[in-house]
Amino acid sequence: MTYRFAIMAILLALSSSTCKKNSNSASTKEHHKNTVTIGVSQEPDSLFMPFKEMMVSEEVARVGTYTLTVFDEHWKLIPWAAKEIPTLANGKLELFQEGGKTKMRTTWEIRDEFFWPDGKPLIADDFVITHEISKDPLQEIPDRTVTEKIEKMESRGANHKTLVVTWREPFAYYHNYRQHEALPRHIIEPIYRAAPDKLKKNEFGQRPALAGAFTIKEWVPGSYIVAVKNPYARGFIKPHLDEIIWKIIPQTNTLESNLVSGTIDAISPVGLDLDQAMQFEKRHGKDFNFFYVPGLVWEHIDFNLDNEILRDKKVRQALAYGANRDGIVKLLFEGRQKMANGTEPEQSPFYNPDIKKYPFDQARANALLDEAGWKRKETGGIRQKNGKPLQLVLMTTAGTKTRERVEQLLQSQWREIGADIEIKNQPAKVFFGDTLRKRKFTHMALYSWVKDPVALSDTLWRCDYIPRKENNFLGQNMPGFCSPRADAILKSASLELDEKKRAKMGQEIESILAEELPALPLFFRLEVSVTKKGLQNWKPTGILQPETWNAHTWRWF
Repeated sequence: MTYRFAIMAILLALSSSTCKKNSNSASTKEHHKNTVTIGVSQEPDSLFMPFKEMMVSEEVARVGTYTLTVFDEHWKLIPWAAKEIPTLANGKLELFQEGGKTKMRTTWEIRDEFFWPDGKPLIADDFVITHEISKDPLQEIPDRTVTEKIEKMESRGANHKTLVVTWREPFAYYHNYRQHEALPRHIIEPIYRAAPDKLKKNEFGQRPALAGAFTIKEWVPGSYIVAVKNPYARGFIKPHLDEIIWKIIPQTNTLESNLVSGTIDAISPVGLDLDQAMQFEKRHGKDFNFFYVPGLVWEHIDFNLDNEILRDKKVRQALAYGANRDGIVKLLFEGRQKMANGTEPEQSPFYNPDIKKYPFDQARANALLDEAGWKRKETGGIRQKNGKPLQLVLMTTAGTKTRERVEQLLQSQWREIGADIEIKNQPAKVFFGDTLRKRKFTHMALYSWVKDPVALSDTLWRCDYIPRKENNFLGQNMPGFCSPRADAILKSASLELDEKKRAKMGQEIESILAEELPALPLFFRLEVSVTKKGLQNWKPTGILQPETWNAHTWRWF
């Protein structure tokens, strides 16, 4: 069955499941009880699971969560599509010797509540095909840190409900919620076999079938996305709502007006920044529920280390000393967000209080630039070296007011130490989908990473995860940072099953990054979202897993 015919069958099933409500011309009040409309300021790059990179893509796709595990709102890892998490204690995790090497095997039993929206059950084969696609070098997969560690993945049992993963070596993060994702094999495999080089651009990425509580019905680019309840969802994931709609509203001021007017019911964490939310709460605090969740969102500026100017560590450190980051945080956020000295906040097991820090110190910044050969011909002028001015381009997502304000403040501060900064922003879809993805930013890129509570960020810092044309833009090491010492630690950490030993390794990575400064930490963001009163069970996490993880429990009262 081709994808086009398969999706038509799915849509017919979805239409028949809701036609009774439509034919009765439900009142606005009744419709409201069965629908939640969310405003987002960005549009997904893709909803095709192996290829997505943006947080908003994660948010939309997770209404049909079919990963084996998830984190709850307390960052506790719990089984989801799996009946239980393999451990040494329950016998589902095994260490064994083969060919003189220690290997690992995990066995997952898949629950019976998960079905694709055409009625086909979620089975182990659906995870196996995703793994096969992820290891295909033809595919532009951003992160293969898990795929590369798997020796084989097998579907077992008469009903294909047992997934057995054999690992080349022990792997500490085997159970993290995104380690194994599923695609409907009966739909995707024929498409993949017919034209593997065209898979990423297939229409499935615009309207994917999901095996959880909801599936995607429609995506009108630049306007909205509609998810409808999966008619075959049962048991604990059977949803209360009929629909979840995302309205794509790039301007954050317009998000506020849409919420006040009732056009939307909630503003996503991919929506308002903290300063805007605080001002909005001062005006409308009694009318809505406001959520400020501490988390692992690390706002920073990547330096492109391929650039001749920024390759010099003294220049990078001078920019750090010349940025009044603490002053910016206090000015914009009234002290509610903390300035970042490293890549990990205090609640992270990898936090290191003893790393090198860069307090605001213009004298030190000027001295470093002098040492690096960037001289001023006149007081207050732009520095030059070999006849070339110290001119740098800073980029971020257009329309994000807080980031634009941060840019303006940094532009002014860096001018004082003799650096001329040009601000050149792009729509989020372009910035994340092409400029960052293919490392096309000339000098500096301002954005955030949402980090994992228990895993070190291999894909952000390893040498072999610098995206290049030669590796089909694999990885998320956007600065182009390469340290043999950091590589060795990251690889050792992924082998270490002892959490305390792994934490010490993470703290050492923090020291290396603080000294080498491939990226300038700015602050750790609170995850901010707003909902109408009456919407129950909205539980943002503050981590990479979005608030839609438990969308099946959402309801109005």
